[in-house]
Order: sequence, then C-alpha cells, then structure tokens
Amino acid sequence: MSAAENLVQNIPAGSVIKPWIMLGAYNIDVSQRVVGLTYFEQPPFPTQVGYSMIDEAVEEAHRLLAGSPKEGDQGQLLGEPGTWNLVRGPEQYLSWGTYNISNHLGGALLTTLLTPEKSGTRRWRILTRIYQRVLVAIGGKVVFDSANSKGKVTQGVNEYTFEAELAPGEQQLGVALFRVARMAQVGIRLECLDSPIRARAPLPAGMSLETRQAVEEELESIRFDRDLYYPEHDVGFRLEKSTAVSASPQGELGKGPRLTVALVDSLGKQLYQAQPVKAGAVVLCQGRDLPDDTYTLKCAWRLANDQPLTETSFTVRKVSPKAAPQGDDRLDERRKLVLEHYAESVEPGIHDIWSAVARYALGQYDQVDEGAIRDTCLFIAARKDCADFVIQGILRLMFWERAGQHLSPEINALMKDTVLGFKYWVDEPGDTVMYMGSENHRLLFHVAEWMAGLLFPTEEFTNSRQNGLYHSQKAYVYITEWLRQRGRFGYDEWHSNSYLPVCIAPILNLYDFAVHEGQYKLRQMVQAVLDQIFFYLAADTYHGFWGVTHGRSYGIYIKYADFDGTAACVWLLYGTGALTGGTNGMAPVSLGSSTYRPPRFFTDIAHDDQAVVETRERQGILRGSVRHANFVVYRTPDYLLSGLQDHRKGEYESSTHIAQVTLANKAQIFWSCPHTTGEGSGLRPDYWSGHTTLPRVIQHKNVLALTWRLSLFAWMSHCWLEPARFDEVRVEGNWAFARSGKGYVGIFSQNGLQWAGSGQYAGRELQCTARENTWIAECGREADWGSFAAFTAALQAAEVEVIDGAVHYHSPSIGEFVTGWDARPSADGQPIQLHGYPLYDSPWAHADFGSGELAIHYGGETYEIWFNQ
Repeated sequence: MSAAENLVQNIPAGSVIKPWIMLGAYNIDVSQRVVGLTYFEQPPFPTQVGYSMIDEAVEEAHRLLAGSPKEGDQGQLLGEPGTWNLVRGPEQYLSWGTYNISNHLGGALLTTLLTPEKSGTRRWRILTRIYQRVLVAIGGKVVFDSANSKGKVTQGVNEYTFEAELAPGEQQLGVALFRVARMAQVGIRLECLDSPIRARAPLPAGMSLETRQAVEEELESIRFDRDLYYPEHDVGFRLEKSTAVSASPQGELGKGPRLTVALVDSLGKQLYQAQPVKAGAVVLCQGRDLPDDTYTLKCAWRLANDQPLTETSFTVRKVSPKAAPQGDDRLDERRKLVLEHYAESVEPGIHDIWSAVARYALGQYDQVDEGAIRDTCLFIAARKDCADFVIQGILRLMFWERAGQHLSPEINALMKDTVLGFKYWVDEPGDTVMYMGSENHRLLFHVAEWMAGLLFPTEEFTNSRQNGLYHSQKAYVYITEWLRQRGRFGYDEWHSNSYLPVCIAPILNLYDFAVHEGQYKLRQMVQAVLDQIFFYLAADTYHGFWGVTHGRSYGIYIKYADFDGTAACVWLLYGTGALTGGTNGMAPVSLGSSTYRPPRFFTDIAHDDQAVVETRERQGILRGSVRHANFVVYRTPDYLLSGLQDHRKGEYESSTHIAQVTLANKAQIFWSCPHTTGEGSGLRPDYWSGHTTLPRVIQHKNVLALTWRLSLFAWMSHCWLEPARFDEVRVEGNWAFARSGKGYVGIFSQNGLQWAGSGQYAGRELQCTARENTWIAECGREADWGSFAAFTAALQAAEVEVIDGAVHYHSPSIGEFVTGWDARPSADGQPIQLHGYPLYDSPWAHADFGSGELAIHYGGETYEIWFNQ
C-alpha cells in the first residue's frame, strides 16, 4: 500500500473500508471487576459485570465519535488517555489485541470521512472473527449496535448486515469495538455493499494532503537490516527518504513535521533519542550498550507547535549469545552455566520465579528473592491464566525444602497455603480464568495436583475439601494416560517450540520426585517420554535449532533461532542451540537442576555432520478435519527442510507453523499467509505465526511446495528471508536464491515475487499478492553442486509449467515434481505418500503409530523405549 493510499482511497462496493484514524487499541485490566470466563470469551455464559463494563465504554464512545476527531487529537476512554493515530497497512480485516493472564477490556475507536458515489439508504456488512460489541455511527448518530442484532455465524465468522443512510457529500463514519476477555482482541471488516465510496483520513485543521503525504513517505522509507541485535551491531535503521524534515542553512530544523526516534526498554524507560534531519543511518547506540531485553523503537512526528501528528513503533531485541563448552563429559559444567544464566537473567513478569529456583539449585539460598516467591504465590492464589506454569517452580522449591529448610518459615507457610487452596481441575469449585483444556495445560495441572498431594497426603485441601492422597491418586490416573498417549501417538501440538518446553518442566518434576519404591513404574514411563523428547531434539534439529513444522508456535520462536523455546535445553544437553537472555527459564532451569540425562549417544546424533537423513513422522490425535499431522524432516550437514504434508488446506489456523528451511548462521526461511500486519499472541494468527488460509504443502526430500488459495481475509502470501543472515542473496525473475555456508536454497514463486517495500520487514520478506500461487523451494549443498553459481543456474534453467491446474517443476535433483491445490503429487513419476506415516521412521529410528515402542539405532548402538508399561 502506498503512502497516498494510507490517507485516501477510492473503495469499490463490497470492499473493506479504510483508511481510518484510531483511538486505542485499549487493553485495560478489569480483573478486579470481572471474574471468570466472560460472555465475550466463552459463550453462552453471560457475565453481567462484563456487560456493564461494555456499556460504560459504549457511552463514552458515543461522545468521542460525536466530537469529529482529527489525527493527533487527544482522547480518553474509561480513564485511559490516547491519541488518534493513523491506521496503516494492507489488511482485509483490521484487528488489534493482546493476550492477558486475567480479564481485560479490549477496545478501539475508528473514524474516517466518507463521500459516497450514491447517497441514500445503503446496505452494509460487518464481518468479525471474535465475539465483541460493535457500534457504527454516521455523522455522530449510531446506526448499528451488535447488541441489538443476532447476525449469523459461518465457519467461525460473525456476519451482520444492516441498512443506513448516507447523505450527499463528505461525512464522518465511526466504529467502536469492545470485548472483555483474556484475549482482549477486537477486529472488523466493514463494507458498503451497494455503492463505491471515497474515504480519507481526518487530518489536523489546516494541514494539506501533500504535507501529510510527505510524512507517510518518510515513515515508509524506514529500513531495518535486522531487528535482533548482537553486541557488535548498530541499533537503529536507515531512513531512505527525508521529505518531512529539512534543515535550514543555519542547521536548524525546518518548520515541517519533525521526526523524533526514541529507544524505550521493557519497563517504559527512554534510553536513547535521535532527531534525524536527513536520509541515512539513524543509529541510537551499539548493541553492547544494552542489556539483553526487548525494546520498543518509537518514531513520532510532531508539528512545529509540538502537537502530536502521528507515530509508529517497532519491537527490537538485544541478545548476547554464549558459547557452549563442548563434549558430553562437560554436561555438568553446562548445567551450572545455565543455572547461573537464569539466576541473573530471566523473562520479566510471571516467570521471575525461575530465577529464584535457579539460585536455590545453585545453593545460593541467601540470594533467593522471597519477594518473587511471594508474588508468584499471590498470582497463583488469584487463579490467573498460566498459574499452572509457575506453580511448577513453587512445588519444586517445596520438595527441596522438605529435605532441608533454607527459606523463611513465613514463605514456607505461604507456599503451603497456596498449594492447598489451588484449583487443580475442572471438577473443583470456584471461578477461574485459567485455561485447562490444551495438551500442555492438562499435564501442568495434573502434575501440580500429584505433587501437592504427595506433599500433604493427610491434609484437607481448602478448595476441594479432599485430602492430598485423593488428589495424588486422581492425578496419577490422568498423568499416566497423558504419558502413554505421547508415547503411542506423539503430540497434538507436535514439535512445538513454544509448548514442548512448557511440558518439559512438569515431566522433570515427575522424574525428580517420583523416587519412592511404589513410584518405580511411573518413573520408567516418565523417563521414556523424556528420552523421546530429547531424541527429537537431537535428531530433528539443525545446529540445535528446531527448524521444523510446529503444531503450535508464535512469531518470536520462528523468526529468531536464538529465541526458539527449546534452544537453551539443547545448549545444555548437547552444546548446540543457544543460551540467550530474555527467554523463559521454565524448561532449562528445571533441566539444569534435574538428575535426568539422556543416553550419551544422543549427543553424537545432535552433532552428526555427515549423514543425510529423511524422516517421516505422524503425530497427534487431532480434532477437526484431519486426525493426524504427517510431516517430513530432511536433514543434511548443510541445511534442514521440513514440511507439513497436505494438512487442512484452505482452513483458518491460529498458530500452526507449516514449513521451514534452516541453514548455517541461524538463517531461516519460512512462509505464512498473514491475518494482520500486527504481531503478538493476542492476534492469533498474526503477521508471521498461523495462517488466515492454510496452503497445501507437499515435500519430497529436498524439494517443497506450498500452494495457496487466498480467502476473503487474506491479501498475500509471504516468505521470511533476512539477507543479513546469509552470505549471498539475489532475486532474478520469479526466483530468489540464498546461500549460508555450504547450504543453498532456491525459492520460486509461480506468479512473481517482490521484496516488501515498507514496514519493519521491508527488504527482509518476499511477497506475492496473487490470489492463487505456488511457492517452490529446492535446497542444495556444495557437496552435491560444487559452486552456488552452478546450483542457481540449474534451477533457473528448470522448466516450470502448469498442466490442467497442476504445477510441474522439473527439478534438477529429483526429477519432475508435480504439485498443486488438487494435483496428485509425484516425484520422478512416483506418487508421494502424504498420509499414514509411522510415528517415527528414519535410518536412525522407527516406531509404528500407536505401538508404544521406539527403537533407536546409531553408531552400532540400539536403544529401545517402551511406553506401554
């Protein structure tokens, strides 16, 4: 979308209306007033308090929208101040949101100026993907309120239609969106169905469209080489165009809108500021000047009288990778380093308990922050979402304290009261916003209940009014069934680099504390599942990074190998992966303080730099249109390629990661079909994780294809390819080529590709806007091709043709590769098996799906894992 289109658009009938200016998006904590699941989170269970909160917001929205706000104006909703700011982006569905651990009010007010081609009574349509309150006002008068309309729901989309009058000439259109829930997400697609209209953003009084457009051009010229910085990097960006700010001969700023750039840390403190006056590099500091953390780079334009005009912001991160001592004989040394790392640097917020656990494990009892323990106990007692995560740390401390008390009597008493009063499962009384239903949450709650029951077998639990023995026995039944299912059927959240670490911590709690004679069988089952997990993390990783398809993942885990949720665990066990600041310590601290260690030859598998291994896997007992996930992992010494075979094509999916190429230097390539330009777990799916429309993925060895048919809510498919990570990158016609070390990849887009021209990822992502398109990736190695030039020449010479809707790619390595939306996939004339894979099958290991038996063969050794004990 051009700078001009961000400000003015001619909109055909039935197309999404924009541009807008917005007040918000609001994310207001209402947990003191709204307890439990709300109507807006879990219909059909209404919460009257939730309704009243919305009604209050609606009343204020009437007043705000009736005031004909302009860009840069100040506003306030429920006591929360804000500025009306331009909404940018090519989205077909506008959405904003944050995932919270307690109930929040999400809200946004939008306004624009409309000029209809045809005045009179017009037909309108609203589409939303989430339950929320929606108001529409024209000329300050409310013409639609979803509280008075039932609408209809089709495939998860709420649709409302209504009629409203448009007068001749320009008039204000306003929208208010509100929702109370943990996921404080709001979103809308608003259309005028039977008339073209012209929409323009309401600019400040006296500002010309030309002056305002110059600011947008400057904003869109921002270019990042990277947004993850190491100590040696400059922190900042390049400004390709500076048209809104000028310098006088005396070196003074001109009278146009002025750009100010500020770097703000995770606590909101401004650290550095710059006011660029010309195009070029904008450097705020060096990476070495910053602690490892997440930062916000704020860009704000102000008028000469210091009145705000518009702003945008970018999330950037700083990490300091740590080299791992190598060798299996240095495992204990790596354990200590991991504990020391998390004792000093742990994810802020609810996970600070793991710093206390790490210090305790190191024997630094006098440095354990009892304040962090107290805060965690209060968090658990409030039954906020993810309390089941952090109670694992509390229970680990309590088991250690039973062997010898090092914490104060007061904190021990508080921990006891906390675990006795907790709600451990859905059959217990009490309201809660805790989510209990997913694979990882079930395990977390069951293990917490088992541990609490063992600690206090004869005492009455104050929430359930049952004793600890009851709780431990009930949890044991659930735990053993969970473990058997993982051994037989794998994970519903297969190979999840966000949620497998969440599972590792409670499994290690089982392993470390199921030590009594009567718990021998349980401990055997637990070790089997741990061995299975850490075999996956040895065999299916590249340099310790899990660059495979994931049943659940989020943008930070897939964009940056350093933040892969499993990377610190494999750093500890195998000396690969990454140990960096700002990552959750839950799994690595548990592993660092555990007695568990995998078979020694798993380290050899993790470091194998000779074998070319093709693995086929089937995981999960899934709900929905398919029963299982079937996928391929093709690992070589120079790259890893993984794709999810023919899985739910065309469906909407919030967090599945479908395919990836991983090469040396933490270089990664992957694809998605975004729902929004925003990012964050409250927007599932967002710009990089999940999909508005799933493609059909087909992989055979080193060749992979993704075919998309875009839905109404999608505007493109795109490919993450960050040139700064590679040794060579070039784009020629419909091909893009990249080399990292001795690994090569060619990426073909059937209907063309181009670098993103604006936004945080300009020059770092490839885009295709065709409504139907097939992307093809072929990987190669120096060992097979010799030079990179020979590889690229062979791929460019390869014929790609479409026959009866099927794409035929004449691969120079595997022969004719046939793919497409409805095609029968084949390679060199042989059909490609897409479904019905074993649980695991490679030259290194085999397990039939459902058998509960995994046999691993490597270097003359055989290791058998049995899950049906």
